[in-house]
Amino acid sequence: MHESTEQASHNDSHAAETPVYDDLNTPIIGLVGFLSAVITFICVIGLQAAYLQYRAGNESLRYEVGQMPNKLTVRLETVESIQSAQLGKLHSGYSWVDKKAGTIGMPIEQAMKVVAEQYESK
Repeated sequence: MHESTEQASHNDSHAAETPVYDDLNTPIIGLVGFLSAVITFICVIGLQAAYLQYRAGNESLRYEVGQMPNKLTVRLETVESIQSAQLGKLHSGYSWVDKKAGTIGMPIEQAMKVVAEQYESK
């Protein structure tokens, strides 16, 4: 029995002296990492191309439907019609602004002449 304990202690000391390595396959790990990066890059580029294609399709559709006025177009048309009506009033003949106060409206050119004459006479 003495011999078997010596062999067991010898085997234990020999096992403690030799380091145990986990064999990692570094080239395979590097290859998997590289391929993962390439696949991720391709996916990002593909998604970006799909988004740009989708956006371009929607913009062309939006311009084809141009018959439907949007709020901005309607508002601009309203502002232009109001401005043309106001300009028409400014350049039209004489009219009453307030009859009770005795205020009349006259064409802008005529009003400027009257104001200039009043200024010169003072």
